[in-house]
Amino acid sequence: MLALMIVFGVIHAGVHADVNGSWVFAVTLGDLGSGNATITVVEEAGGKLSGTYAGQLANGPVSGTVDGDTFEFAFISDLLGGAIIYRGEKLADGSVKGVVVAQGQNIGKFNGTQS
Repeated sequence: MLALMIVFGVIHAGVHADVNGSWVFAVTLGDLGSGNATITVVEEAGGKLSGTYAGQLANGPVSGTVDGDTFEFAFISDLLGGAIIYRGEKLADGSVKGVVVAQGQNIGKFNGTQS
């Protein structure tokens, strides 16, 4: 039984949600307003993410990680004066949702669908 649990754990550890591709995120930032952003991500070896962000906060490269059904990526926003982090999860229906973080504080939320 222990051997089966170990094998399952090794297999499960390598499984993660597929977030490759282009996404449209509906982003709500409280008093800062709301809008849509287009994110394109590529999963790389070791659970790393790279790609681009195009929206009201910035236009530029992103980098991050994916682990299981959760992911995180960041980019620099001159508008907000620093790094913006998107932390989310892929849902069973294929969509994603999560929070937007700046300077260590949750400043908003997002929902996304693949385009």
